[in-house]
Amino acid sequence: MSFKNHQPDWGKAVVFSAEQPALLPLVCQNVGTGQVLMVGYVSKEAWEQTQSSGEVVFWSRSKGRLWKKGESSGHTLKVRRLLVDCDADALLALVEPQGPTCHRQSETCFDPETAEGGFESVEWPAAVLARVFATIQKRAAGEDPDSYTQKLLSAGIDRVLRKLGEECTEAILAAKNLTITEQKDEFCSESADLIYHWLVTLAALKITPDEVWAVLKSREGGPRRVQVDKV
Repeated sequence: MSFKNHQPDWGKAVVFSAEQPALLPLVCQNVGTGQVLMVGYVSKEAWEQTQSSGEVVFWSRSKGRLWKKGESSGHTLKVRRLLVDCDADALLALVEPQGPTCHRQSETCFDPETAEGGFESVEWPAAVLARVFATIQKRAAGEDPDSYTQKLLSAGIDRVLRKLGEECTEAILAAKNLTITEQKDEFCSESADLIYHWLVTLAALKITPDEVWAVLKSREGGPRRVQVDKV
């Protein structure tokens, strides 16, 4: 995924205040999962550098200077899209994080603190799917030849599809058992297996989940399609 449009999606010019330094809040959101990662402030120069470089640059109020996110850790925020709110006084960056966003090595700065002085990770459901698919892609690249995923993909598309069919059948059987025993664990487990093998199938076909979400979005709120058999 690349940052093609360096200009924000808004018709107005961004309005910086007359205060010095003139700063505006910039919210950074994971483009793949929708998870809010952090909030910082940008000066006009920081905003321009963010647009030109394709990576988030803030104005650090503590350092009193421009600060590129990840300049020391390498955990930069690659910009995929920039948006401006309706009053042109608040900014949103849809980003692809290159590692943990928070200095505590967590995905987001909004993870809650724990009583022990650490933090508790907030698990964003969509992030789980994104991470699993990213791992599958790494396995497809042969990073771990002993992994089940790599062996399955190496066996070819027919084997991948056969496993997908098997997992679908097992999920159906688990659902049938659920109506009898009212035990959810088996169906949840089989559903997880089915989703994993569906993601493996996508990887084998060089399709990303985003392409499927786009189709779902296009159908959202639309009329239902009813299949009528011809007599």
